[in-house]
Amino acid sequence: MKHIIGLIILFSTFVQYSSFAQDKPIENLKTEDFRRLRFGYYIDFNFVGAKMEYLPTPTGTPFRINVKQKPSFGVGLLADYRIHEFINIRFHPGVAFVEREINFPFSEEDLSKALVNRNVKSNYVRFPIGIKFNARRIRNVRPYLMVSFSTNINISSEENNSEDNESGTFRMKERMNAWEFAIGTEIYLPYFKFTPSVHGVFALNNELVPDKNPTSIYTQYISTMRSRGVFLRFTFE
Repeated sequence: MKHIIGLIILFSTFVQYSSFAQDKPIENLKTEDFRRLRFGYYIDFNFVGAKMEYLPTPTGTPFRINVKQKPSFGVGLLADYRIHEFINIRFHPGVAFVEREINFPFSEEDLSKALVNRNVKSNYVRFPIGIKFNARRIRNVRPYLMVSFSTNINISSEENNSEDNESGTFRMKERMNAWEFAIGTEIYLPYFKFTPSVHGVFALNNELVPDKNPTSIYTQYISTMRSRGVFLRFTFE
């Protein structure tokens, strides 16, 4: 994860250095930023875990589960509307295929033995809209920051499934709202604009659907579960 982010930063720095190093640098796509409306597409790789909050147990021993991130991916489209030289409105819907491994600190047969593992797959149909703040263009690069709000529909949530953890099914709510923050660098190539960026996603609502049994050993001490993730995105405009 850290190595991938480092490679993106290194690549962006190299492109910027190359632009300055040219005696007569050529500015690609000179009129691109003056277009009122632009479209594009992206692919990304995501690492999504969860922030867990717990209730106290009768014995005072903390109840904890481990949510392990698994590398996943997503695709999407974007529509970008220019309202100012340094401000854009961007709608960037997509689909994110998320996989997590949830480890309970006990087994169903013996609470002192092996873990119970749930491999949870969440397929989110995502609808983020954001405000993009652009820096001034320097040769063929332009950094930016973006803040977005998104509504995400988890089509594999199992929210209405009659089975729960007692039958091996970990259930999550279908709808998840989130704040998203991104930093990236637009790179102007001769025929298109390529943008590597890093996005942080922070769910606002509780996504956990408790088991039907209020004394379930799996969920009775879990207060909230909110997704937290990093998306490494590559955009083509």
